[in-house]
Amino acid sequence: MTIGIDDMALYVPKLFLDIRTLAEKREIPYEKLSRGLGLYKMAICDVHEDAATMAAEAIVELIERNNLDPRQIGRVYLGTESALDGAKPTATYAVEMAQKRLEKQWGADCFRHCDVLDMTFACIGAVDALNITLDWVAADQRNIGIVVASDIAKYELQSTGEYTQGAGAVAMLIKAQPRLLAVQRTFGVAMESVHDFYKPRREQYCETPVFDGQYSNQCYQNRMVEALADFRRRATQDGVMKTGQFPALSERWARMIFHLPYAFHAKRMFVEQFVTERMEKGSWDKDVQKFNLQIPDISSDPDPKNQEKAKAAFMKSVSESALYKQFVAEKLEKAQRASQETGNLYTASIFLALMSTLECDLAENTALDKKRFGFIAYGSGSKAKVFEATVQKDWQNVVRHFKVFEKIAQRQAIDYDQYEALHKGTQQTTVLTQKGRWALDHIGQEGVTLGARYYEIQA
Repeated sequence: MTIGIDDMALYVPKLFLDIRTLAEKREIPYEKLSRGLGLYKMAICDVHEDAATMAAEAIVELIERNNLDPRQIGRVYLGTESALDGAKPTATYAVEMAQKRLEKQWGADCFRHCDVLDMTFACIGAVDALNITLDWVAADQRNIGIVVASDIAKYELQSTGEYTQGAGAVAMLIKAQPRLLAVQRTFGVAMESVHDFYKPRREQYCETPVFDGQYSNQCYQNRMVEALADFRRRATQDGVMKTGQFPALSERWARMIFHLPYAFHAKRMFVEQFVTERMEKGSWDKDVQKFNLQIPDISSDPDPKNQEKAKAAFMKSVSESALYKQFVAEKLEKAQRASQETGNLYTASIFLALMSTLECDLAENTALDKKRFGFIAYGSGSKAKVFEATVQKDWQNVVRHFKVFEKIAQRQAIDYDQYEALHKGTQQTTVLTQKGRWALDHIGQEGVTLGARYYEIQA
């Protein structure tokens, strides 16, 4: 029995801000953001767009492309940290819009018996939704579900997170006998309650987080290492991997798909684990000799700060070595390409990385049939999940419809003043009308409609 992802659909806003524009305004060297972090452009939501409209567009594209009868879809689970209400799920708004778009063909009640839910755990919420939906389909192979990730990554103006902003949505069709990826139900997990990034209740609603970037990076790395170890343990118990062997996951997996807060995050986070795997495998001594890696003698200096500096300098030298660059080029680089053009998509980031990888491999006519992909997901707060999937024989026919880079290329640039007006909410009218797309029309102002959101299709 195989359960997994049958198809995927991306929605990305039609507006973007060039990172060079932001760098000039903030007096940051452009190369620090482009070459250092891999940031080129950030996707920006228009006045009428939100997590619900983006999710609705991705859902409808997925349904229409696959000629699905919505009455056969048993659940639509949304992972998001950009929820529009404290009680009413954002997914209900998205499904309401999808229903209106599809009712002419399928009837006004076509989603009446569909289970709808939001799941929130920072950037890992959609992976959680995928996890439980896979189990749901495995319990009854007749079940068909859609998992959606939809988010707007927004930080305070002039904050250290501002240049990583982005927005978008990815919808995934989950079913038995998938054409794209068969996902193993073995998930490695690591969780610890921390305050690296969070959105506390305040006197007034605020979309932007409280965060500590360096601390969050460390939490990401710690949870990743712990979840990788847990995956190895569980996979051995489940018979996914052989007993008695240390599995070098960086070699087991043809591609590694990470949550990317910025494009180069994965290759920065994985260096130390890469060294650990080479050591455990027994090839590290040969690596050191072959690539002339200079290992520091930290035992000669008892000062912990100096030891940490020496270790960091060594890991940087490893990251710049031909050995690690070859690993990045083969396993990680294709996932970075779409992220460079959109910025952080929070819950949708890891799935955009997957779509980016597959579309680039399709363009290169890579033989991926039966290859394993490893997934490393992280959500601040904090939790990591690790799982793997196997590419199915029909993957190329599915991926050729993604059009990720075509959609990215069809966007419109905005200037800094437009960006700031959209960020502050002072932009009152839509910047770019998209005929036939969903738009937030108005928000209720009084009585029992106070705060209720109403959507219409743009004419």
